[in-house]
Amino acid sequence: MTLEDDDLGTLMSTGAAGRSDQTSKQYLRLRADILDGKFAQGSPLHETQLSETYGASRTPIREALNWLAHDGLLERAARGFRVRSGTPEDVIEIYAARVALESEAAGAAALRHTDLDMARLERLHHLCCDATDDTQVRSGNFRFHEALWQAAHNATITALLVRLTTQLRIYDSGPPSNYGEPDLLNSEHDLILDALRARDERAAREHMRAHLERSREQRIRLFAGG
Repeated sequence: MTLEDDDLGTLMSTGAAGRSDQTSKQYLRLRADILDGKFAQGSPLHETQLSETYGASRTPIREALNWLAHDGLLERAARGFRVRSGTPEDVIEIYAARVALESEAAGAAALRHTDLDMARLERLHHLCCDATDDTQVRSGNFRFHEALWQAAHNATITALLVRLTTQLRIYDSGPPSNYGEPDLLNSEHDLILDALRARDERAAREHMRAHLERSREQRIRLFAGG
């Protein structure tokens, strides 16, 4: 993933705005490296070592680490911070919250979307349909969902969803997990888009809920087989 691939999430995240240039720079670099799997789950992160690695002073590194902990990507350890790790049950709990919030976002998007919102969603959907490997599918799916949150025009829901999905992505660090059935993924996006075009709030909620519940069940199967 590149910062460009994650631009909306970065902009909407609690960690990117309103800080010094150096703190923001180190925050974004660390965030991208954590989500790219460059630090394994549970890895300790010490500001002195990171300062040397990134060629930055300790103060912006320290501030960036604090904000990444606030985002839920890091947790405090005896000598600083470590990359967040957890159990399959943690992922399922996050999904429960995401299903509730994102189905609400889909319903709101059906009522509130603009022509620009729909154009953006259509473009991202076509890109997702044209994807040829798991990395492209994963990135396209993520960007489609972010565009839908934006179409809901509810900043509180968007901020919460950014936090939840960022925490989910840390469990996918390293090579992207196999989405398995990209044609089914795209057909589910089609149903959501149809509901948005029709401004059918109920259908948008139901199709988003079904879409995310299938994703949750896929994760459960992966955990069970791991």
